[in-house]
Amino acid sequence: MPILMLMAKAPWSGMAKTRLVPPYSRHQAAEVAEILLRLSVDLCAQHWAGELVIAGWPDTDHRIFSELEKQYQVTLVDQSKGDLGEKMQCLLATAFERNTAAAVMGTDVPHLPGSALVETYNALRCGGSVVGPTRDGGFCLLGLSHPVPDLFTGIHWGTSDVYAQMLLNARASGLTFDSTLVPVTDIDCATDLHRVASVWSPLRRALTAAGVGLGAGSEVSHRS
Repeated sequence: MPILMLMAKAPWSGMAKTRLVPPYSRHQAAEVAEILLRLSVDLCAQHWAGELVIAGWPDTDHRIFSELEKQYQVTLVDQSKGDLGEKMQCLLATAFERNTAAAVMGTDVPHLPGSALVETYNALRCGGSVVGPTRDGGFCLLGLSHPVPDLFTGIHWGTSDVYAQMLLNARASGLTFDSTLVPVTDIDCATDLHRVASVWSPLRRALTAAGVGLGAGSEVSHRS
């Protein structure tokens, strides 16, 4: 059965969701990162029929990982060294070594429709490939049924060119995605956070419960 690998940065203060600072404090940004991780795992656990793996960075020592492991019976692994492309290639390779298809996904899109995960799973079971673009020019999910060694070569990570560059690599490698998901907003900055929270109540409730749903961050998003 296809594997879903959720790539998650440990929500340590000063390390996670740093683009939220300012207007949020480093501690608040870490709380937001933990909220996004929990919501993402819950989404995947509900809608992915196969194995769910959480790949932590720099490791899985943060208490949240063991909590999620117990709650959802997920597998924990550490991400490899290297840039984002190298990390994804390494994770996908571990699945291909087991002769199974796999998808990699970030934790910035807990509002991704569950139907998108079902679509991805079914496509991979049939030997297909799937990509989920984001509105800022990146992608939040990628599923493959076989290795594509040069898929992430030369990509300028963190820019608005990521998705376009990846597609060029795919075409050069003879890969055509069988399914392209509807683009979504990935949560990078305060504006993204409050835009998603304004239309997706699970995030709004979680932010309010954690005490980070109001204040300076909201004021910035309201002015934008």
